[in-house]
Amino acid sequence: MNATSQPIRSRRIWLWVSAGFLLQAIPAAIRDEALPAALKNLHASDTLNTRIVAILGLLVGIKILWAPLIIRLGPTRKFILAGQFLMAVLLTILAAAVHLSDVATSLIFIHLVLLSLLSAGHDFALDGYFVASLESHDRSRHAGLLNFASKLGQVLAGPGLIWLAGRAMNQGITPTQAWGQALYLAAGLTLLANLAVGYGFHHEPENHPAERPAILPTLLELFKDERFLAVLGLIFFYRSSEIHMSLVAKLFSLAPTTEGGLGLDNETYAILRLTTAVTGLALGGLLGSHFITKYGLKRSLVPLGIIMHLPLLGIAWLAHHSTVGLPIITSIFLVEYLVYGAGLCALLLAMMQLAQGTHAAIRYAALSTLGLLAAYLPGFWAGAWSTQLGYQNYFLVITLLAIPGIISAWNAKKYFA
Repeated sequence: MNATSQPIRSRRIWLWVSAGFLLQAIPAAIRDEALPAALKNLHASDTLNTRIVAILGLLVGIKILWAPLIIRLGPTRKFILAGQFLMAVLLTILAAAVHLSDVATSLIFIHLVLLSLLSAGHDFALDGYFVASLESHDRSRHAGLLNFASKLGQVLAGPGLIWLAGRAMNQGITPTQAWGQALYLAAGLTLLANLAVGYGFHHEPENHPAERPAILPTLLELFKDERFLAVLGLIFFYRSSEIHMSLVAKLFSLAPTTEGGLGLDNETYAILRLTTAVTGLALGGLLGSHFITKYGLKRSLVPLGIIMHLPLLGIAWLAHHSTVGLPIITSIFLVEYLVYGAGLCALLLAMMQLAQGTHAAIRYAALSTLGLLAAYLPGFWAGAWSTQLGYQNYFLVITLLAIPGIISAWNAKKYFA
């Protein structure tokens, strides 16, 4: 009895949850935050910039295709640890390739592709292990830690790397060398987190064999749900204008004022992202959760959808007055991300309600895959639009995408009591 219960008492859940989900956020933050800034520093066009990010994001979006393999293996700790170690290796090679500016860009892109594919499988496995290995009360108890660790990983590998590279460039180091040094640090952080997860997993009990769900019937059941088309509309249209804004806003911030941008350097931009995007989304999520708890999802979808789009007018104004001071820029972006976080909370809760039921993990993985498609597909044309229209007209045009977003909310609200 004591021998059996001892591993349970000695579990280090807090350790592998914090280290694992911090690590999980690193490839995503490098792709979505650091990579666009690095490409802008290297004078890549906005069209190329957003398309590269879109391709890599869609590769992560196919994580549902990892499901048959992960389910066959079970949410195995060995797969998670091996994936984390390989990601650290890939980041190290990537750092070396970037640091050596004469290395072919195709080789760098191949490593980014491999990193995206590997992180997709790792994300699915780690999420599955968190759900499968913990009882309901343990999941609830560690959910806050999971969210904090994920946000910390986003900060360190997003604004953190941008700030480090910017500081190095301000000291006279070339952009490629500066970004190479930053990626070396990201690789080291990934390896340290991998070791921490391994130590935490060492104190985990043995996996218990679980029923392997049939994926195709589960997906067919999801698609036949009467709420599916309404939620699909929310996924693709509810935040469409916000997605288009966020893809170009980072490029707009770093572009020189002579090109219609804000002319921020990397260090200033990193602090701006930290105080607006990260803080705003986190606080907005809390506000959205409180609003939905008080009024219900049905009554919240349309008001949050309307409120979510209003600050886009502020971004459009900013594009016409790009020489204003940093406090005004910070205030506009903070309000923008605050209300976006609230609206995003409504979308996620709608997806979770649809995913509830038999094999909820598979159902939610399918919906989150569609969410990634909705988030990254606009990258194929957003940069080209901003180049053709100019930042001033681009931000005005995308405010029109609020119309299908609000219509999708109105159509979906009847399905959520």
